Amino acid sequence: MFAEKLEKMRKILIPTDFTVESLQLVEYAILNFPNTKLDIILIAGHKLPNTRWGITHFSSREQIRKQFTDEFVKAKQRLLVEHKQSLDTITCELFTGLNSIAFKNFMEKLGAENAIIPKDKVLQYPGVKWFDTTKFLKKNATEVVEVPAKIDTELSQKKYSFSSLFS
Repeated sequence: MFAEKLEKMRKILIPTDFTVESLQLVEYAILNFPNTKLDIILIAGHKLPNTRWGITHFSSREQIRKQFTDEFVKAKQRLLVEHKQSLDTITCELFTGLNSIAFKNFMEKLGAENAIIPKDKVLQYPGVKWFDTTKFLKKNATEVVEVPAKIDTELSQKKYSFSSLFS
């Protein structure tokens, strides 16, 4: 028999704090967009340096790379393997703007209109330079799906899968 036909690729924006728990939202995206190949873009906010030297030497990729833990990278890879039928890529982008207009331009550059966000404020950022992009996603995305998500220290110690969310 033929496999179910997939819809065209859809880019989904998801806020992240670079914890394994924040990857729960990726699985919710898979559930909310069945039969659709997804390109997941994890978004984190970061304030630009306030000196000319700092701005000149600022690298979004380097800031993101510094936040990756082995646990996060392994969980992200596991998601890609377990859901290879639904997921094309999971990438990370840094938003360095200050307002909704800048965020709208950021979204246009990424070519994304849909977002999965947590219902409650559960994301925890590593320092004062980092900020939550959830409010920007909620205000500017065309289709926003709010889902329950929680930080559970026990979850990160289990094998990461959707079924572990309910155990």
